[in-house]
Amino acid sequence: MMKKESVDERIMQTATRLFYTQGYNLTGINQLIDEAGIAKPSLYNNYRSKTDVLLAYLDRQASALFDALEDHLREIQGARNKIIGIFEYSITRNHATNFGGCPFLKINAEIAPSEKIVLERVQAVKSRFRHLFFQLVTELEDKKGFSDKALADMLYFMLEGSRASASISKQIADMESAIATIKMII
Repeated sequence: MMKKESVDERIMQTATRLFYTQGYNLTGINQLIDEAGIAKPSLYNNYRSKTDVLLAYLDRQASALFDALEDHLREIQGARNKIIGIFEYSITRNHATNFGGCPFLKINAEIAPSEKIVLERVQAVKSRFRHLFFQLVTELEDKKGFSDKALADMLYFMLEGSRASASISKQIADMESAIATIKMII
């Protein structure tokens, strides 16, 4: 016998699809309820507001992203190869999402400056990437005269920039170019 999906799981699956494909602001609570196939009280038994649904969505996206990235990097040996692996993983994600873009940047573009708790969630994900690069850079032998922070920042900016470019151009050429540049630098 197949286990029935929980209400929360149906809400999250629907929110994930809608927030990513049509945007947070264009997704109404009623649409979320209808497409999840739940009753309005069921939504409000799990979440107090649409913002709470958004926060849960961001937390799930972050957890899934870093779990998958960790799995991808687990078998890769050496800091240099792991850094390149982060970019390669990003290429894979771009293909998997049909170049839909970063879910965190998409939400960031939609929220009002007053939505500080949402902004903090987005910033936490971006900070985690920066920290990952910094940790890996400290393990490198030859940094071509860069400080750990400067090199980690450059790698982070190359990742963010090449991912944004891939989302706009719908191709991975700039991400491949970033990898080629990184291979010359580290």
